[in-house]
Amino acid sequence: MRGGRGRCPMSGFRHLFSPLRLGPLTLANRIVFSAHLTNYAEDGLPSEQHAAYYAARAAGGAGLIITEEHSTHVTDWPYEKLIHGFSPRVVAGYRRITEAVHAHGTPILAQLNHNGGQASSMYSRLPVWAPSPVPDPLFREVPKEVTVAEIAEIVAGYAAVAAHCAEGGFDGVELQCSHSSIVRGFLSPATNLRTDAYGGPLENRARLLREIVDAVREAIGPGRVLGCGCAATNSWTAAPPSPRPSRRPGWWRPPARPTTSTPRSAWPLRRCT
Repeated sequence: MRGGRGRCPMSGFRHLFSPLRLGPLTLANRIVFSAHLTNYAEDGLPSEQHAAYYAARAAGGAGLIITEEHSTHVTDWPYEKLIHGFSPRVVAGYRRITEAVHAHGTPILAQLNHNGGQASSMYSRLPVWAPSPVPDPLFREVPKEVTVAEIAEIVAGYAAVAAHCAEGGFDGVELQCSHSSIVRGFLSPATNLRTDAYGGPLENRARLLREIVDAVREAIGPGRVLGCGCAATNSWTAAPPSPRPSRRPGWWRPPARPTTSTPRSAWPLRRCT
């Protein structure tokens, strides 16, 4: 009808409820319940409330669920009710979540992250780790510049948490590499002032991400999805482009996310050269 009267409101979304192949998975539709903080963790562990919360979204018809972030290292505890994915104790809670969601035929991914320089030592009482000692204008804490040995520890941490997720029944993992992420910190010339193999040109700044992708893929095997949430833009002048995806992961998702939760106007742009 003219003017759109009488037209089905969903007629413009003809693909929304069609299946989608995602690496080894086939989604029933293209509705994704994306990662966000719930504050349901108890003593660093997934709770029964987590299982009920995600199961309800699966029952509602979501084609894919991605959980909130799971910390990959003891130095990353920016808020109280964070899931400590680095602890083997999380596996039982993971199984409760995945079994509850799978009961509705919905696949579920776990999001892995280390908040890097946009974290806090309030709960961990440990130095905040980052590529360079550049304080975030909002969080203000001066981070510790990680050594090459500590970078290897970060990579191993991601792999260990990915293995816990696989053991707990997740269908794959998503790497959070945009806002509040140590990977984002390495990718950006505003926060990565290193002169070694992990700093300087984009190829070097992306080295940590490539190493994490390879380690996580090995940890979860070829039968699970590996996603990477990178920022579409750095939101400031002279920002580098997002690195090209590796062909090894089962999935690469470049979302339109902000690179940092800090306003552009707050950054000292002289560092972005």
